[in-house]
Amino acid sequence: MTRRRIDRERIERADREAKLLIEAETLARNAKTAQLRALRLSAEHLTERPAPVKRRRSLAKKPSRKITEVE
Repeated sequence: MTRRRIDRERIERADREAKLLIEAETLARNAKTAQLRALRLSAEHLTERPAPVKRRRSLAKKPSRKITEVE
């Protein structure tokens, strides 16, 4: 039975290129995230809205029990 020839150099080169591509995509994504975060923070700074007032919910009242007299 003949063994299949494996081109290790080609596989290693493909792995290197894939890692470089993933790293480039990660850097681009991080840069975009930082830019969007800066825009959001500057927009929040301009509006300066007050913090919302927290209101406590009133407890739900339990229905009163009916008292029936049995004779």
